[in-house]
Amino acid sequence: MDNASYAYNEHKFNKAMDDLKAESEEAWQWLSAIPKKTWARHAFDTNSKTDLVVNNLSEVFNKYILDHRKKPIRTMCDGIKDKQMVRWHRNRESGKEARWEITPHYSEKLEIEKERARYCKPIQAGVNLWQVTSGEQTHAVNLELQTCGCRKWDLSGIPCNHAISVINKAKRFPEDYVRKFFKKPYYLAAYEPMIYPVPGEHDWTKTPSPDIEPPAFKVKKERKKEKRIKGKFEVPKPKSTSRMGTITCSNCGLQGHKYTSRLKQLKPELALSKNKHVVS
Repeated sequence: MDNASYAYNEHKFNKAMDDLKAESEEAWQWLSAIPKKTWARHAFDTNSKTDLVVNNLSEVFNKYILDHRKKPIRTMCDGIKDKQMVRWHRNRESGKEARWEITPHYSEKLEIEKERARYCKPIQAGVNLWQVTSGEQTHAVNLELQTCGCRKWDLSGIPCNHAISVINKAKRFPEDYVRKFFKKPYYLAAYEPMIYPVPGEHDWTKTPSPDIEPPAFKVKKERKKEKRIKGKFEVPKPKSTSRMGTITCSNCGLQGHKYTSRLKQLKPELALSKNKHVVS
């Protein structure tokens, strides 16, 4: 990560912590006690070969099955199975005809790192061991172990800009240092298993046991909640629709209260009204 990206992320982190402190001192103290490195990419396990810190994959899948996920369980499973069966076959066939050797998404990432590698200065320290300077940062790159001090190569499986500058200096090809998980043979292997068609109810095997009936569906008569449940640390919004904001006191002329809620001396006619016209 370069200096500009690091400074930007540090700014966002500090702003988020300041906002949290303003909402809840207790939550801020609890989060501040956790070492910052446990929230950063450099603390990730390098076996997974991903640097994602968001749940984009699950969000994409949820949108993909949007037209099926609210249906009854059996209909939902059949619908998702059919979509996956079609998709796997399409990817299996298109992968065989594809001319790329690295999947398009990671090929684009590699090209971005190639562009950034122009600003790196590699110096060889030994066999397959290099020192790379980029701006004010210096990292060690090991071509044999395929590691870099910035840990981006270790996490993602795609050579970072520091590593690519070394690979170019050594007159080699960056594509050869992309992990096999992102190349065509592994892509085809991922879609090699087939999702087989499932027969309909008319072809199901008959059993002597009684049929399992679906559970009874009861509609609750209570009114459905329309407002969402607020978070623990969420500050409630002011009630701008409050009627008390429009009430004017008949005694003093100020808004926000009634004349009956004040201890000031009332006008004679208001005093009679308050005492229900009973003269003391």
